[in-house]
Amino acid sequence: MLVIGGTIAIGAAYAAAIALRTAPWWAPWLLVVGAAGASVGLFVMGAATRGPVSRPIAALLGALFIVLVVSFGAALALPAGEGPGGRLILGLPTRLAIVFYGIGFVPLIALPLAYALSFTEREAS
Repeated sequence: MLVIGGTIAIGAAYAAAIALRTAPWWAPWLLVVGAAGASVGLFVMGAATRGPVSRPIAALLGALFIVLVVSFGAALALPAGEGPGGRLILGLPTRLAIVFYGIGFVPLIALPLAYALSFTEREAS
């Protein structure tokens, strides 16, 4: 359901931008929610190979959805115009650091944990 909803949100944002010849103010935010939803939906499909997802895995993936939305949203909300001499976070420009750490690094840690939890629960039952 998340994959379908996320894909529809992404498609609606693109359709609005194409139809109106400019992106309305809400289209990028719809992309934020759609991209996070579609990504987490794919993660859920990977973790739920047999039956429904357990509460710990659902909580982990729900938290991952929130982290993705906040990271995409923060990168989107930052003012344009970062240049040389701008603020760095752990050696990266602010917007890139948010995307790299929030959208790249956090799922890199969360996904193996979710899959390990799903395999451990199957072996125990």
